[in-house]
Amino acid sequence: MSEALELCRELVRFKTDENNVGPALEYLLSVLKKAGFSGKITDIDAPGGQKVGNLFATAGSGGRHLLFSGHMDVVPAGDFSGWKYPPFDAVVADGILYGRGIADMKGGTACFAAAAKKYLASGGAGRISLLISGDEEEPLVDGTDKMLERLSARGEKFDFCLVGEPSNPRRIGEEIKIGRRGDIVLKITSYGEAGHTAYPHLAVNPIHNLVTLLAELTRSPLDNGNEFFDPSTLQITTVDVGNLASNVIPAEAFAQIDIRFNSSHSGTSIVRWVEEIISRAPGRFKLDYEIAGEAFLSKISPDVEKLSAAVRKVSGIQPEYSTKGGTSDARFVKKYCPVVEFGLTNGSIHKTNECETVENIEKLTNIYFEFIKSFFA
Repeated sequence: MSEALELCRELVRFKTDENNVGPALEYLLSVLKKAGFSGKITDIDAPGGQKVGNLFATAGSGGRHLLFSGHMDVVPAGDFSGWKYPPFDAVVADGILYGRGIADMKGGTACFAAAAKKYLASGGAGRISLLISGDEEEPLVDGTDKMLERLSARGEKFDFCLVGEPSNPRRIGEEIKIGRRGDIVLKITSYGEAGHTAYPHLAVNPIHNLVTLLAELTRSPLDNGNEFFDPSTLQITTVDVGNLASNVIPAEAFAQIDIRFNSSHSGTSIVRWVEEIISRAPGRFKLDYEIAGEAFLSKISPDVEKLSAAVRKVSGIQPEYSTKGGTSDARFVKKYCPVVEFGLTNGSIHKTNECETVENIEKLTNIYFEFIKSFFA
């Protein structure tokens, strides 16, 4: 069994949902220290009195500085009833490793750690660091963003960052993520005047006004996409009233909307667009929103081309430069250095029976090793 596969299995065995990442980070740090890394786990205060662990480990000095970004937290595995094998037992069967978090993204972390150890053992020069967050799945407030602020404040600088999120739809080598769409979540509350349904002239129905507004928001696409981004999307995720009476016009209703937008927009421009439509709509509304991340695009630099060459060398596939998918910690890293994403396959992430093939784990480790060598060449 390879070192990368064994490390994958060990990390999967730690049940790291519900911010319980400390023991897994301690184990990973112990493995890295044996390879010459130094580092520590930083606990960041989270809401409710919890503390979220985040690991920063570094090795080497001088020359260029390569950062790997990953996360140790995972989404819950459910009641386990639909799993072929217990989700935290890390069972290998017929060449496939099963376990919650193997693809998203303990596998990428283990593969990079193994590749970095191999590179350092060969006498390679340069500085390699790993930033492993304990808060990437939810709520995304006590992990990479805050750690990078602290690292920057103490003078840490990075030349390039590779995020190990699962980037490939089906086969290792298909896609390198060079950017991500932005994400904004909006809540629109419609206010009316309660009344009896038999006397609608004495009331104002907030649901009617809300439905009219939603129809206008969804009437036309936000854009047609561009060279690297698909068209932006707007999805109504809920419409709620909470009215238990069939003969009462309620006083208010609200809807929630999730907009994934490309580089043609910013979070602020999306808000202005929604506000303009609200201003023309009949009724009285309140808009609340949260910008979860802005759209960004990394340049196809020599470092990105080195990664592409490493992917092609190991996998035999010429990777596509892509911006598909949701958000990731890359949206925080982009403020500090160029960043792209490449990792395992994403077909099983967040699903029952999350898994990855042993062959893909070995391929990814070799790709990371080849990239590290070329990065410092």
